[in-house]
Amino acid sequence: MSVEQIEINGLVAALLKLEPWQLAALGGLGFIAYCVYYHQSRKIDLPSVGIEPGIFGPWKAAINFVHNSDALIKEGYYKYGKKGQAFKVATPARYMVLFSDPKMIKELWQTDESIMSFAKAGQERIASDYTLSRDLGAHPYHIEIILKNLTNRLSSILPEVFDELIKSFEDNTSITSAWTPVHNFSVMLKCISRTTNRLFVGLPLCRNEDYLNHCIEFATAASRGGATIDMFPFFMQPLVAKFFANRDKALAKVIAHVGPLFVERQKKMKELGEAWTDRPNDAVQWILEAAPPGTNLKDMCLRILFLNFAAIHTTSFSVLQVLYDLAAHPEYQEPLRQEIEAVVTQFGGWTKQALTAMKKLDSVLRESQRTSGVTILTGMRKAMKNHTFSDGTRVPKGTWVLAPTLAIHGDKDIYEDGLKWEGFRFSKMREQPGQEAKLQMVSGSTEYLAFGTGKHACPGRFFAANELKVLVAYIVLNYEFKFEDGKRPENKYYAYSCVPDLKAEMMYRERGDRHQSFANNCLPRD
Repeated sequence: MSVEQIEINGLVAALLKLEPWQLAALGGLGFIAYCVYYHQSRKIDLPSVGIEPGIFGPWKAAINFVHNSDALIKEGYYKYGKKGQAFKVATPARYMVLFSDPKMIKELWQTDESIMSFAKAGQERIASDYTLSRDLGAHPYHIEIILKNLTNRLSSILPEVFDELIKSFEDNTSITSAWTPVHNFSVMLKCISRTTNRLFVGLPLCRNEDYLNHCIEFATAASRGGATIDMFPFFMQPLVAKFFANRDKALAKVIAHVGPLFVERQKKMKELGEAWTDRPNDAVQWILEAAPPGTNLKDMCLRILFLNFAAIHTTSFSVLQVLYDLAAHPEYQEPLRQEIEAVVTQFGGWTKQALTAMKKLDSVLRESQRTSGVTILTGMRKAMKNHTFSDGTRVPKGTWVLAPTLAIHGDKDIYEDGLKWEGFRFSKMREQPGQEAKLQMVSGSTEYLAFGTGKHACPGRFFAANELKVLVAYIVLNYEFKFEDGKRPENKYYAYSCVPDLKAEMMYRERGDRHQSFANNCLPRD
């Protein structure tokens, strides 16, 4: 069953539970919402895509966006965007304005937060007031945690990343020298959730199945629930949230498992103060040190829940896409293995510098993000007031403004054979003088938008990139892998998201020389 079918079935089931008067009230609110929506559409004087003639044309286009967003955005990009003209797309919740011109994308990103807000758009995107908490937006100290700790301490936490990724992959697979089918998504989900929680809550809790399952379930439910709630106008969202926001069960589980860690650490910090020099290097400690005075236990546990929400599915989807690309193009696996061996030998081990020097591996990851990134639209901003851009584009208050990432990434005038996956595309480009450091996976530009760019670029991209490198490098060193029929499963597009096939199996077998590999034998393990 597709993601959109799951959402529709869930919505129908919820509606069937309502009393007749509740359905009538909901219908009345829906009609009012439509009137407001239609009026709003008339205020944005830009060309539209996917809208049929007639008063209900915009509404039909909005529903169509949910399951046909990639086609609509590409249509607008090639009709208007490539000519430097902004265009609008109807979604169930709002009209979006899309800029394709590099100059206008930069202007959007550089416009002051009080005018075009990244934070407000992000909160609406996941309906965080309902799926998480209003406090996250009011006191976003968890962002500083990611920037300061996950990024700046990469070298010190890498051994734990190696250890947990390898252990979790081996614990969840039984691959032999014969070709063995593996359900990739379930394995990657467990690998990523265990590894991220190794850094969030430490051992042994990061391997607690009950805790991990609730974190995964919450990340899935919050993503689906947030997307569903956001389809409705703001005045209908509290009612809709009663059926689709399911935070309390997961939060109770996090408080039960992680709460004692917070309490124990707080007690130790109070007793030892600055004399406590060997403090744990995990998110529990980072939150305790960053939280404003008087922060309660529930709020701190919410930050752990949010970090899981932000990390689990995005990274799991990303590694799935890379492995699907390499399985569909097995000729890339041996050159990658050779590079990994050579670089680890050169640096005498698995260091952050060694991972950075793996240019072919970095290129493969960047290319998969280009062709199959997690989101097909990036750089979202919400207009906090009526605003006119330098090209004359006027957007009313409340409008979202974005860049059409998938369309730009596939443009053959920007990337030769832009619709084709070429694993070493960027490593070849980095061989040109002056390009050595500009085309790394984590580097953004108006032509490569996977992580955004500027001050609102994804704060966790450096950690995520290294986590992906470690897992893919380990798999390439130890296994051969392929699709049984040789064909890559197609992606699904659901509103803003690009979703890999979550049911596909790949075939793995052990490499005969895995135990003779220098790089494999010096992998850091606890």
